[in-house]
Amino acid sequence: MSAVQMRVREAVQAVQVWLAHTPAPGEAVVRQAIVLRLLHAAGFDIWNPAEVVPEETNSSGNRSDFLIRLGTGKFALELKGMNVALSPRDYQQVVTYAASEGTPWAVLTNGRVWVILDRTHNPGGTFQEHEVLKLELGQEGDTFADDFAALFDPAVWKVDAFAQAVGNVRARQERRLNEARIRRQKTAVIEDIQEQFQIPSFDLAAQAAVEMNRMTEAERDVLLGHSRHATSPTTLTATLTDSTTEVFQAPIRFHYRVKGAHATALYDPSQGTWTLMAGSTALNRVCSDPAQARALKKRREVQKASGQLEEVDATYLRFLSDVPYTSPSVPALDISGGPKNGWDVWRDDEGRPAQFYRPTPSPCG
Repeated sequence: MSAVQMRVREAVQAVQVWLAHTPAPGEAVVRQAIVLRLLHAAGFDIWNPAEVVPEETNSSGNRSDFLIRLGTGKFALELKGMNVALSPRDYQQVVTYAASEGTPWAVLTNGRVWVILDRTHNPGGTFQEHEVLKLELGQEGDTFADDFAALFDPAVWKVDAFAQAVGNVRARQERRLNEARIRRQKTAVIEDIQEQFQIPSFDLAAQAAVEMNRMTEAERDVLLGHSRHATSPTTLTATLTDSTTEVFQAPIRFHYRVKGAHATALYDPSQGTWTLMAGSTALNRVCSDPAQARALKKRREVQKASGQLEEVDATYLRFLSDVPYTSPSVPALDISGGPKNGWDVWRDDEGRPAQFYRPTPSPCG
């Protein structure tokens, strides 16, 4: 866990305790007790008016509560009281101010709900349709704090890498929603199988559901926890009298070795996602076209600042935590420092390329 995450988690927990005994606060209290507190925990210098600019009316006559400027990144921040709902006019105000400041990014919050807006998203739509992400203070566990830390880490803004941070958080939110759906839909399936066949444990019943093609291994792992291993099929053969052959694809492990670097990734066919595993090493070089090189350098800067990546020496980098991707080629680029076809370079434990597992496009598109 990064230092930013730890500070934001502590601040969020304090805010939630305070809110549990406080009526919905108005705008002035939201500013002091929630917004500035969280920005400070993330690492912004809230006492520096050149970094956290309060209520400045610009040359266009527009104004928002704050303009946050750091390095090459900046965003407009408009806040309201928690006792009011965010209105279309509020969206218009903050987006218009962001436009006049030459930044695509705007944030609108009432302390509980944090809306991220990108002016380049749905450019012909309404102001509300610029919304690309939403966080809510009441999210379960530390999910709000961790998402907030990923988005508002000053290191992200110093290199203007907010778009990547938004993409990462959206992927995390989608994964959490998928896992919640699986728990909602499949728990009853396992309980029914457990009762029908008098299976002694939920874990055994979950593996039985896999063998009966009532769920996939990936779904089972969500229900049992990623670090746990379900009982092997042979254990269940004596328990069940009517099991079937499994026809699903579980997450597949791949390796990529290049000039001494060795990376491991998991491909989840059910979600189409790739996860670069902690401990993977990468070449400490950049050899690509200018656009890809800039994107790679920026991505590495953000990963280092967030504690995901460290420099081992002049030759190698090491990933300190798992990193999600939506394709195999981007993590291959991150490992090699240059463009690669991920479907060709990633190899499974048997040496087969990822292309072997690539989904076949539908003939109907």
